[in-house]
This record gives sequence, C-alpha cells and structure tokens, in this order.
Amino acid sequence: MIRHLWMVALAATLGFVASPAMAQISDSFETDTSANYTVVDDSNGASGDGVFDGTIAFAYDYVAAGIPLAPRSLPGDVGGLRMTVNDTEEGEEGATTTEEDHITAFNNLSIAGSYRIDVDMYMGVNLGASGTTEFAHVGVAGSSTDFLSIFTPTTDNGYYVSITGEGGSGSDYRTSAPGNAAIPSGDPVYLNPTNTTNSATEPYLSLYPNTEVPGSPTNIWTTLTITVADTVTYFLDGTPIIQVPNTGSSDGLVGLGYTDPFDSVGPNFVIYDNLTVTAIPEPTAAFLALAGMAALAGRRR
Repeated sequence: MIRHLWMVALAATLGFVASPAMAQISDSFETDTSANYTVVDDSNGASGDGVFDGTIAFAYDYVAAGIPLAPRSLPGDVGGLRMTVNDTEEGEEGATTTEEDHITAFNNLSIAGSYRIDVDMYMGVNLGASGTTEFAHVGVAGSSTDFLSIFTPTTDNGYYVSITGEGGSGSDYRTSAPGNAAIPSGDPVYLNPTNTTNSATEPYLSLYPNTEVPGSPTNIWTTLTITVADTVTYFLDGTPIIQVPNTGSSDGLVGLGYTDPFDSVGPNFVIYDNLTVTAIPEPTAAFLALAGMAALAGRRR
C-alpha cells in the first residue's frame, strides 16, 4: 500500500511539472483564429495617427510563398500570422515625414502568475531597399488599448522586446517595461559584455553568424521565448539576451506586433507561428508534493 502511495505521489509530482494541461494558449495559425485576437493599429490605437497602411493575415500559407517550415511546426503545417506596415509611400496620409506605421495582435486571454511564451518568428527583409528598418514586437502584460512600439511613438504597454531583421539601427534589440519604456543601450538589462542593443556584437553575432546581415535574424526563422517569474527574461533560440525585474505588473495580454517608425517603404514583413503560453509551476506546490513523498518514505521505514 505504501509503495502504491509513493508511486502515486511521484506520478503526481512529475505530472505537475510536465503536464501539457498547463498550456494556456496554443495557436499554430493553421486556421483563421482572428476571433481570439484584438488587432490594434494606427486606426484605433491610443497613440495612432488615425490611418493604418499595412496588412494582417491569419492562416497565411507561407510555405506556398517559398518560406521554409517553422522550426517547431509539424510536417504538413503551412499557416502563420503575417503582418506588413507602410505598404505605400504616401497613401492616405499624404506627403508627410511622419508616416510611421504600427500593428499589434493581442490574444484575448489575459495571463497571470508565472508563465512562459514561445513563438517562431520570420523577419522577411528586402536587402535591395535602403532605409526600411522595421521592427517585430513581442510582449506580455499588455493592454489592447494601444499597439506595441519602441519608437515614434514609444508606448508604455507591458513588457516587450523590439527586434529588427536587418540591423543598422543601433537599437536592433531593445526592450520596454512598465514605467521604463524604451530602456536605452548601456543598461545592464541587456545581457552582453557592453550592455549594447546593437546587432553587430555578441551574443548576436554568434546567434546569427551566417545570415545576410550577421547578428540579425534576416530571412530566417528564430524562436523567441519569454519567461515571466521574479524577472522577465527574453531568449532567442535558447540564448538569454535581456532580463528585466518583474515589478509586479506582469498580468495581461500577449501581443505580437510589427512597426515601421520611419516614412520608408519596403516589401518587408514578419510571420509568427506556433504561439504557446504555458504556466510555470509554483515552487511551493512542487515542494509540497516532494515533501509528501519524503513523509511516505519515512513512514515506510
């Protein structure tokens, strides 16, 4: 009987640590899941200029467009979430120098506690077009009242990271936190020897040594992970690049976005695939389960 209880406790502990039931969001974008998201752009965001010049496509067949399968996709999967911004040089906004464009899709499920998100990201860059730096934004603890944007304007909207696919901005990997939007280069939250945000340095050159723009995820898939606990930590393909303190305001919405903070135009885009949000077990609960096993062992003796 004691042996049976021991095995039940062990199974419960292992199940608690690894149970797939802890997945809170799982979206492979194989079907149109737009009903699960609130899309915020320049036309409806609090910081917008009233006009959006871009596109968003759920269940976009990127394989048919010549893009390889995302690293965590199953064979036969073809769908992703594709975004573009600043599709036309002037458009409805007219001949201005403030044609910045922004879009973010927020999943409607509010997430709380300790958790991690994983998402595959492909930044499509036309290297033949100059001055077309565009940024992918991925964040947690956001609000669907405004889009995510690290520049022009900077929005204070949860915790998020901003990544450019082509380098050249000097701020290729930037982050924002509640009350500390657009944390500048040189801050110790950037986990490299010089605390820089520039892609032409380590660890970015080691992460992407052979891309068309070394140090940047140019025209390739990369997997972004964010863990939310005592800190909010960002990983690219398993390498930590940014870590900020969790100030206690980490509950909210997960957002996937894209931005062009300039008035440039280029046929660039971002594709997201395989978004998952998974709860991280509370250490106290795991400890109690193990303590129960130890008590059973002592009783057996």
